[in-house]
This record gives sequence, structure tokens and C-alpha cells, in this order.
Amino acid sequence: MKTRNQIDVYVPISEVFPGVQSDIGTFRSLLSDLSRTDTLFWCARLNLVVSANASLEAQQFALNQFFASREIQAIDDFARSHGGANRIKVFFRGQILELFRWVALLCIDHPGDGTTYEDPQTRRKFAQVALIASDVWANRIFKNKFSLDGGIEIARKRALGPNRKSVEAITTTPELTQSLGRGWALFNNYLPKYYQSFDADFFSVTGISVEQYFVSFAAIVTSFMNPRKNTGIFTIKNLQEHSLYGNVFCRYFELESQYPDELKQALWSGIGQRISQYEDAPIAYYRPLRDRPILRTEDGRGIIFDPIFYSEKASIGPLFHILKSPKCRPGDAFNAFGQAFEEYVLDILGRMFASSGILANRFSRNINALDSAGNSIEIDAMLNDVLEVVLFEVKSGLIPENAVLCDDYETLLQSMRKKYSITSESKGRSKLKGVGQLARAVTSLATKKWAANGDEFRAVEFIYPVLIVHDAFLTSPVYGSFFASEFAAHLEPDSTLPSGIFVKRDMKIAPVIVMSIDDLENLETSVEHFGFRDLLADYSGSCPDRLMSLHNFIAFSTRYRDTMYHNRNLASNALEILDKCGEAVFGKRFGN
Repeated sequence: MKTRNQIDVYVPISEVFPGVQSDIGTFRSLLSDLSRTDTLFWCARLNLVVSANASLEAQQFALNQFFASREIQAIDDFARSHGGANRIKVFFRGQILELFRWVALLCIDHPGDGTTYEDPQTRRKFAQVALIASDVWANRIFKNKFSLDGGIEIARKRALGPNRKSVEAITTTPELTQSLGRGWALFNNYLPKYYQSFDADFFSVTGISVEQYFVSFAAIVTSFMNPRKNTGIFTIKNLQEHSLYGNVFCRYFELESQYPDELKQALWSGIGQRISQYEDAPIAYYRPLRDRPILRTEDGRGIIFDPIFYSEKASIGPLFHILKSPKCRPGDAFNAFGQAFEEYVLDILGRMFASSGILANRFSRNINALDSAGNSIEIDAMLNDVLEVVLFEVKSGLIPENAVLCDDYETLLQSMRKKYSITSESKGRSKLKGVGQLARAVTSLATKKWAANGDEFRAVEFIYPVLIVHDAFLTSPVYGSFFASEFAAHLEPDSTLPSGIFVKRDMKIAPVIVMSIDDLENLETSVEHFGFRDLLADYSGSCPDRLMSLHNFIAFSTRYRDTMYHNRNLASNALEILDKCGEAVFGKRFGN
């Protein structure tokens, strides 16, 4: 299990290159001395290294490429005064994504592009622009958003966007089995149940089948996304001329790759050189890198811009391809994906609790019940262990990127409420979603209004509400606190104990627990080694304010971190498509 560090420190340029300013004039001048395509490739290579491995080894590789010994010494001195080398990031994902934007805009190809970085002075200038990009990224993300103006509660809300972007900036690439295994299952086994023309619509838009799409993805990942084995650079022409799969690769690269000029146009939307200060730049939306995450050149080279965006293509990419079909209604497509994701999650929960002895008959799913007044109660799943109940609600909503970095933090709050708490409908009506649904179900149980069969809830004393989400970055620091406050507002508890536990009537209720699909997949096999409810109880006791995510609680707890194991079902799903890839592209099964 990979840890999402809560706080890291980037290195300002002034600490390494005294006298070099981070103003846009200096930035522009340095970038003009760098050749565009070479620089984009080096950015991608570095991104592959630092995103694959958060260790000092990855940072040391990058340092050795671009810094002189005296500059490395300055970085070491800075690290010693800021918590040690493990806390310092000279190169990190957020900085490199920032660089992609400015390199695309301000660099041009120089004579000898392809070999320009053999010059030590060129590498030194790249080191300088990389450190300036750290400042540019930080100023854009943070501004004054960590101010305590207005009090701590307002400060926490104001920090939600920057916190998310900070975690995105240092996150590491998921395991191949996780992204590939989940994606193949969702789009091969689940989504076609709810979107019956999915396969046909996908082929009509892409020109290849869903299986061919995943085979191509698997071939690229297994061959070119391990920085310990190669540079990540590949020759697109060789793949397009593949004896068996060449035509598929041709179409795949048309869908998933772009040239440097296309990148510039997509990121800057025709703004051109009319940038006299950083504030003139448009808000940085990275959809162009998400949509087409492979860089290609006229001479046939290719490399993945960002391994995290590329991995995301496996678990969400096919959905966005079918949105381009004239037959597709976006609302229907997203609803179908939500239903498919829900079934996928419920199947995981079903496997987790199917062989738990007495619990086997106490797990139920797709609950549509009534309270004593005849009002509908809908909950995705429930684990009833006589004295304790765990309620699960599953949501696949995506937060728009323009809401995350909006200067008005209320825009982000409203977007999250719409997806995960309460949404307004026509005629002034509202609909509870996510934490709102959980609070309504909890209230019915606590007030004895759930119209249950027999006395199945008679002995229940404690309830754990759990919200399972597709968006892994909703487990960034402080997000859990926001969802807990939304849950409390819907619940209206009678009192709150010093431990943070809510009381309603004679029922005790934990603040809502946000669990990402990554966390749930990690737990599926691992709960064979500890109790699931023990984990919820320990997390609630240690993090009653939910400022720390469940993910980081597990990662920093030796009891749970050391008993986390790879998910067998994900590995099986991944192996299925890897075997198809091996036979189609490499002429042998993956395991042979």
C-alpha cells in the first residue's frame, strides 16, 4: 500500500541558485534557450521516475542528471533545515505538470533537437526552470488560501482545493493490477449491463473494440512504464508496423497521443505569446493531458506525459470515448457508469463478508426499505452484526476541475454537496445523496422508525456510516472533516460525546467514514488478517475529527499497514487482459 504523504516541502530556486529570480521574464528567457521536444521528453522521463517511486532514489537520479555538486550540496543543506531529505521534493509531479504547460507555450525546437541535453549548460538551465516552475505552481495553487482569516472552520474549507492539488502533486502511480484489473472488470463485465450499446458505441467512435483498447494499454504499460528497465521512450512506428496488432496500434495512437503543436493549442487555446505576467495565464486545466496522455513526435518517438493520467485511462477513459458518439446521451452514460461502479463495489463487499461465519447472513445489498411513515429508505449495502451496523453508500461522482481551484471556496463546497450530500431539483425540491442518504437511514434506525422484518435491529447500539467513492482524491486531508460536518447537519444528533461520537436517542453513531475505491480494493484480501469493524473503530477513535483520511490512518498504523496484501481478484482481472495482450502482441501468455 502506497502512503500519501500529508506534507512535503519543495525547494525554492533562491536556495540553490542565489540571484536567479522566479519572475516571468527570467522564466521566459531560460525556457527560450531550451529545445521544446527535448524538454518535453525530459519532463515526461522525470515524471515517470518520481511518480513511480517516492523514495530518495528517484530524487537522487534526477539530481544527478541536472545539478552540479555544489548545487546538490545546497539542496542537502536546505533538506537538513526542513525536516530531512525524506520531506524534500526537488522534482515532483505538480511541478512537472506545470512545466508541460510553459514549455509547450514558450519553447521552440532548436537545431539538433534530440541531442541538446548532452550539453551540461542546457541541463543546468533545465534545473533552474524546474525550480522556478515549483514557485509558479505553488503561487497558483496556494495564493493566500491557507490564511486563518475568518477562523479555523473557514480556513479548512478554503484549504480544500489546495489540499487536493497538493496530494495530486505528489501522488504515485497505482499498481498495474489496480488500474488495469479494475478498468477491465468495469468496462468488460459491468458497464455493458447498464449501457447495452456500449460495445457498439465504443467501436463506432474509436474504431477498435474494448478488448483491443485494453490490450494496447497493457502493452504500453508493461513495456514502457517501468523506469528501472528503460527510459520510457518508445518508437510508435515499430508498434504501428507490428505484424499482428499494427492496425490496432495505429488507431490507438490516433486516439491517445498528440504532437507538441497540438499540446500547445489544447493547453493555451490560441492565447499565443500574450503572457506578460503569470496571472495572464488561463487556469491550468489538465484535461488535454488526460484525454491524450501520450506525446508523439514527427520522427516517430513516443512517451507517456503522466503515468497517473495514463493509469486513469484504464478505469475511466472508455467512458469519455463513448461520450463522443452522436448516439450517446451524457446523462445516461454517467448514470450507467454509476450503476456499474456500484455493482462492482457491492461485489467486493459481498466477497469480503461472504465467508465470515455468522456474518454471512448479515450482509445485504440494494436495500429499499420504508420507515414507519411510509417514506422510502435506500441504502446500497448493510452489514448487521447484531450490536453494530455498518451502512454503505457508493458514489462515482466527479468534481469538476474548475471548481477545485476556484477563488471562491463555496464553489467547491457546492459542487461536493451536489455530488455527495444534497442536490436541488425542479420545483424547489431537494434530493439527499451520499452522506444525506446515510444520515436519513441512521435517523430511521435510531428513532426506531425503520420498518424492518422482525427484530433484526432490536439489539443495535452503534452505527458506522461509510461513503465509498470513485474519486481517490476525496480522501485528501480535511475532506473527511467536510463530509463529517455535512453528515452531522443532516443527522441533527441530540448530542456529541467528547470522543466525537454522535448520540441520537439511545443510538451511538460514528462520524461518516470516507473510503475510496482504492482503499476498498486494498482491504478486500487484507481483512482476512484483521477485523473490518475493528479498523473502523480504531480509525474513529484515533481520528474523530476526520482530518486524517482512512487511507493515511492505515498507512501510518503499523498494525494495519503491515497486514495489507494485494487484491487477488484484481490480480486475476489484470492477468486475464495481460494474457490476451501477451497472445495478441507478444505471441505468448503473460505468465509464460
